[in-house]
Amino acid sequence: MKQIIPFAHDILKESISEGDTVVDATLGNGHDSLFLSQLVGERGRVFSFDIQQEALDQSALLFQEHNVNNVDMVLKGHEFASDVLREKDISSIEGVIFNLGYLPGSDKQIATSSSTTIKAINQLFPLLEPQRYIVIVVYPGHSEGQAEKEELMQFLSGIPAKEADIVKYQMVNRSSGAPFAVALYKK
Repeated sequence: MKQIIPFAHDILKESISEGDTVVDATLGNGHDSLFLSQLVGERGRVFSFDIQQEALDQSALLFQEHNVNNVDMVLKGHEFASDVLREKDISSIEGVIFNLGYLPGSDKQIATSSSTTIKAINQLFPLLEPQRYIVIVVYPGHSEGQAEKEELMQFLSGIPAKEADIVKYQMVNRSSGAPFAVALYKK
């Protein structure tokens, strides 16, 4: 049995190859971007988004420590990801990860919201190559996270099955506030 983050990473590992272009929609402390950086290799690119300079600063130290130079950090919300990609002449991507919630060890008042997350998914899904994934790690253990979970799951359940298969990975013997992963597989 895998924990939530390793499970999310394993899904992306299945379909991301060296040289791919991928998105970390929520940079946070940089660990997902570091993982993606290793998957895409030197010829690939990772575009990572966060609204907090603190996240970019912390992640820059992590990337420096691991000699990572294929991550483009962007100080913008993930709802602007498709605009940034188009500005960089990128018309397709091979994977996306969202790790929702707030920056660990930071201001818990600054958190992702369903409105920007759904907007970002709507914009990134058309850019996603077929047979690739958007993976979303959801943290419903705080009030904003619970609201985000409910609205996000309602939105995802409305995506036609002919466009995507969507699976939820959750520990059933944990509290309702425990994190879980959702994988959206584009057909």
